[in-house]
Amino acid sequence: MKLKGKSAIVTGAASGIGKDIARVYAREGAKLAIADLNKDAAEATANEIRASGGQAISIAMDVTDERAVNDGVAAVVATFGGVDILVSNAGIQIVHPIEEFGYAEWKKMLAIHVDGAFLTTRACIPHMYKSGRGGSIIYMGSVHSKEASVLKAPYVTAKHGLIGLAKVIAKEGAAHGVRANVEGARALRRRRDQEGDAQGDRRW
Repeated sequence: MKLKGKSAIVTGAASGIGKDIARVYAREGAKLAIADLNKDAAEATANEIRASGGQAISIAMDVTDERAVNDGVAAVVATFGGVDILVSNAGIQIVHPIEEFGYAEWKKMLAIHVDGAFLTTRACIPHMYKSGRGGSIIYMGSVHSKEASVLKAPYVTAKHGLIGLAKVIAKEGAAHGVRANVEGARALRRRRDQEGDAQGDRRW
């Protein structure tokens, strides 16, 4: 078990890629905090993990709400004794031509993808420093972290921004053993499928 004894927070983990990540981490021995805006769905995912013999709790978290993020991370630390891994996965998609994008929608997209990454990082990283074990911060990127597509101005802007944030965190965290990376969803799916082929099961 590669993650035995490690505690991990995965945002947006009640469904989709976040849930897949949480399942893999649990299988590798991590203690999981399923952080999601939908508390009932987060608890359902945590129940699945516990039923499979893993350790998991659910946390109601709006990643754009500073207090909710700080309180959620504090609850994880109180339960598991620290935070070793943060996966900033929460995100949404809204598509319009640039001239039709409302400012409120623009701000919502950047708040979830970029502000959420900042707030969760800021809440977790002091605990990683304090532990002396270092840690890993993973931002969920995509092909749009380096490329662009029409109709997706705020999404592309946010995904590019996560690369900059990761570079800063990697430099600041290096002295404390804290790493930061941007992981593409396509790469995760490819590894999932390869692993599933090897095990005769195409699901994580």
